[in-house]
Amino acid sequence: MTADTPLRLAEVELVDNVQLVASDASTEAGGVQVPAPMADRYLAAEAERIAARASTAGTRRQYASIYRSFATWLAAQLGRPPLVGDLDADVIAAYGRHLTAGGGRGGAPAAPTTVRVYVSMIRALAAELGLKDQAAEVRVPRHEPGPPETLTDADYTNLLRVPDRRSREGKRNYALLRVLGDCGLRSAELRRLRAQDLRRPRANARYFRLYVRGKGGREREVSVPDVVKSAVDAWIRVHPLAKATGLRDEHPLFVRLGRHGREQPEPLSAVAVYRLVNRDCLDAGIPDRLAHPHALRSYWATHLLEAGASIHEVSARLGHVDLRTTARYAAVREHSADELADTLDRGHQRGGRGW
Repeated sequence: MTADTPLRLAEVELVDNVQLVASDASTEAGGVQVPAPMADRYLAAEAERIAARASTAGTRRQYASIYRSFATWLAAQLGRPPLVGDLDADVIAAYGRHLTAGGGRGGAPAAPTTVRVYVSMIRALAAELGLKDQAAEVRVPRHEPGPPETLTDADYTNLLRVPDRRSREGKRNYALLRVLGDCGLRSAELRRLRAQDLRRPRANARYFRLYVRGKGGREREVSVPDVVKSAVDAWIRVHPLAKATGLRDEHPLFVRLGRHGREQPEPLSAVAVYRLVNRDCLDAGIPDRLAHPHALRSYWATHLLEAGASIHEVSARLGHVDLRTTARYAAVREHSADELADTLDRGHQRGGRGW
């Protein structure tokens, strides 16, 4: 989504926990400033307040970005900062048409999923502002997702060949790619990993597990294949925080490597993880649209489902609350109809049910 000149948000102040918008949108009563009617308040300021209530920092940033883009567009349409009273069903519908026509990057049409998310979020904003009837009048465009585009096995193999595992940086990058592509973690989950999160669930367990803290603070267990454990062990041996006995439980598993050892080995940032994955993907010949951390999570989920893993099991390991979210990775493909017929034929032959 492209944004025009950012809309200047209304100045606000808190008096006894009551938010007051700028003085030109409020009235004076007995020398005490009182809140203006909701319809006369600045839309951008109210949207920012609502976005700030989200439970996580990532969600707050996402909500604020969508609301800011909408307020910027509406300000351009009105020629002035929009008020809450300017928000109605016609405006929401017009914004949806704007996104569909040219609201994407570089003025290109926004993707159907983007349109659906943005319009849904503006409807939710209207409802939060007491405009439920207006929000209900706008229908969110239906979109049936097609087969998810993801990495191929050859893409992933080529990607894993990019890091130079003779170097410390290469060992770290290889382990990081392995954790993303063979454990299905989100970038934020990978960045939160500590040494204590990689352990056996019991002494005689076959595989190590990663104890991952996902969205909403929910913890889940993810099995770690042997190749991933080997990659992580090789990285830990050269980890800048590792001592003779290895890492301490509270140490971050993946850290930045400062130049000439002058920077503290702090956890990687979201930008650092994205740049690392993007660079290695492009070096491996992977298209730019798939050169990001979430493409590795998609690869993990899609290939597990195609290998016959239960969608409920994959959903649990991905940390999804809603099974419909996981179903995106199991979208029907053109060749799947013939594969189903082959499966049924083999079943009939084994059971002697052929005709």
